[in-house]
Amino acid sequence: MAVRQQLQGRVLVVTLDFPAVRNALDRAAMAQLRDLFESLGAREPLPPGPGPADCGPQGSCRPHAVVLRAAGEVFCAGAHLGEMRRLGQADYGTNLSAALDMGAMFRAVRNFPGPVVARVQGPAYGGGVGLVAACDLVVAAPRVRFAFTEVRLGLVPGVIAPLVIERIGAAAARAAFLAGEPLDAAAALRLGLIDRLAVADEALDETVEATVGALLAGGPAALGQVKSLVDGVQTLGLSRSAELCARMIAQARTGTEGQAALAAFAAQRPSPWAQDEPWRLPPLCETETT
Repeated sequence: MAVRQQLQGRVLVVTLDFPAVRNALDRAAMAQLRDLFESLGAREPLPPGPGPADCGPQGSCRPHAVVLRAAGEVFCAGAHLGEMRRLGQADYGTNLSAALDMGAMFRAVRNFPGPVVARVQGPAYGGGVGLVAACDLVVAAPRVRFAFTEVRLGLVPGVIAPLVIERIGAAAARAAFLAGEPLDAAAALRLGLIDRLAVADEALDETVEATVGALLAGGPAALGQVKSLVDGVQTLGLSRSAELCARMIAQARTGTEGQAALAAFAAQRPSPWAQDEPWRLPPLCETETT
């Protein structure tokens, strides 16, 4: 099973590349994803000035953004069938440990201190929907389908529930979890599981590129700070978040990135991280780093 990486400018493209099993997640794949996002998240943000982006697989800075995509026709079929069979014969403790490991993988993606864009070209089921929901911006093709099939197997969507509820709300999640019926792209967009829907399947990459282009216009440190800001406000609520919000804007305004961007704005120059060429999604290839 391969989780591949390819640096494209200031953006790291991560590819689930095991289409023979519909990109289903086994323990090795989940460990790869968790280690990748945790190691990237531990890095410092890119500096605001020009210069080569030292944010590849062996780099010292975290990428400006990450695109998560999959090879083949299916984005992710959820848990690997072999894993499900093994856990179906295992005891409670083994099942608990496996669920905690899967949850840690989802949290590594969700808590990465920068934007993660999901390029969803095909169906996602169960844990695959959880992986989609862990991303910050979900860009999908019209042909996508999502399904929470756990109840039809006598199970519950326990590990993915916090991510899905955060995205679509408790009432919508309850209905989707109970019915177990597929959601088409229009329904997923309406619920908030999809953020941007391509006008046609063949326009998916163009829509992803436009989304990433919008992110590259923002400061790399500021993008991560925005994620922390939203999480903090959501946790504290309106009345208790005033100090947090004030502290974060003060830190951003007086920090290196904010100072550089404000100086450029005052001088009517582009921001220090502005790109001359539009960003393009690299084709799927075999030269990516595993």
